Amino acid sequence: MDNKETVFPDEQQLKAFCLSNDIDIILVFSQQTANADAFAHTRVFAPKFGYLEDPATGSGNSAFANYLLSENLWDGHPITIEQGGNDRIFNSVKLKHVNDQVLFGGKATVRIEGNYLL
Repeated sequence: MDNKETVFPDEQQLKAFCLSNDIDIILVFSQQTANADAFAHTRVFAPKFGYLEDPATGSGNSAFANYLLSENLWDGHPITIEQGGNDRIFNSVKLKHVNDQVLFGGKATVRIEGNYLL
């Protein structure tokens, strides 16, 4: 992947946009990938939920898979999506379409571990 172009959204501005338009996440994609075997590279932004970026998301990439299917950009065969921003080890999300269902799996790197106290 050529890192000449990147995305650095303003978290508060993006959160305000998402909240005012009832948007849960924003997924940005490119078919320019670092790994030649990857179908696409995605970034998933989710400031509505209290964090700017989700580095590996099955739900976001499953929605992306449905978009690809609806636009006839993918035939449903198993593909790999690399996900994450610059200077990272990209996470890997696997997608396939079987019996009218998008299935996902993959591999991610633990960045932080902890507990939420409510």
